[in-house]
Amino acid sequence: MKLIDDIKATRQQRFKTPLDNGEYVELVVHYFPAIEKWSVDVFYKEFKAHGIRICNSFNILHQFSSNLPFGLLIDVKDGGEPFLINDFSSKRVQFFILSMSDVEQVKQFMSPRGSV
Repeated sequence: MKLIDDIKATRQQRFKTPLDNGEYVELVVHYFPAIEKWSVDVFYKEFKAHGIRICNSFNILHQFSSNLPFGLLIDVKDGGEPFLINDFSSKRVQFFILSMSDVEQVKQFMSPRGSV
């Protein structure tokens, strides 16, 4: 699990970060002040997803987990949701890239007993 700790209090930011497998993922993080919402665009090889809402979640990319060797965990310290432009810079919200083994652990944790 890798913390992305350089998200600033600005409306759009682009990150290209290495994955455990040596490849890179590109993330474009957006903040929309009129609706107090954060979202992310994800680019990995031929995979593209736009406007994924950043919310308090074990893996906001769960629906794509069979196609991606990583996930994105969003941790909100007070249990709420990200809605302020300084949520990441104030450390109220943390943004993690999950490795494939992290994604599998999340699946195990979230699955009803015996159904994985």
